[in-house]
Amino acid sequence: MRSGPPLEIDIVRFGVWRAAVLALSGIVCATMAAWWLAQPAPVPASVSVLAALGVASAVAGALAGLRLPPVTLRRSGGLWHLQRGASPPAPGDLAVAIDLGGWMLLRFVPGAGGGRARWIALQRHGLEPQWHALRCAVYAPRPAALALSETGND
Repeated sequence: MRSGPPLEIDIVRFGVWRAAVLALSGIVCATMAAWWLAQPAPVPASVSVLAALGVASAVAGALAGLRLPPVTLRRSGGLWHLQRGASPPAPGDLAVAIDLGGWMLLRFVPGAGGGRARWIALQRHGLEPQWHALRCAVYAPRPAALALSETGND
């Protein structure tokens, strides 16, 4: 069994991800405000502090979630590589966390000593010519699975 053809995709569009992050942040802020307003007057200082911390956390999370650098995702020989900016490509494993058809959330785990896992939000818009090949590649068998199936030990 083959591991599939090589694939390289530059991911630069994150519109759906940014909209989802903004919506979730807005919901958290509205919930904190509603919770604060539902308190009997005078509102205890501890409730005000907790509400302010909740809003600040939601805003900080939204700002962090909106800043996504362009990445290059490459698959060759069944192995995945992730390159962020001018840094060298890091080899690792890629798994699908969420697949909504036109949008996917992938989890890239670098190889030994490569650091922490990275989340990659992908949308079909902007990747139309490569979308089908990408979806096939992320669901293709991994090299370890290929070795097992070739020896008949699966």
